[in-house]
Amino acid sequence: MSHVFPRHCRATLPTAVRGDGIYLYDAQGKAYLDGSGGAAVSCLGHSDPDVISAIKTQLDTLDFAHTGFFTSAPAEIAGGSVD
Repeated sequence: MSHVFPRHCRATLPTAVRGDGIYLYDAQGKAYLDGSGGAAVSCLGHSDPDVISAIKTQLDTLDFAHTGFFTSAPAEIAGGSVD
C-alpha cells in the first residue's frame, strides 16, 4: 500500500524507474516521451552529462535559496553559466 496521496485516486500509475534523453521508462521497460514542464520544472534531458555536471557543481556551492527571500548568481546570470 502506497503512502503517497495520488493526484488521481482511481488510476494506477506506472512506476518511473529511470530517464534517458527525452524519455522516462517504467518498471516494465516501456518508454514515455517526457514532455513535462511548468513554472518550477523544465525537462532538460535525462542523463545528460553536462546537466549532471552543472547540478553537482551547484550542489557543492549552494543547493537552495528560496526566491522569496534571496537571489543568487545562478538565478541572475543569463544563459545559465556560473563559471
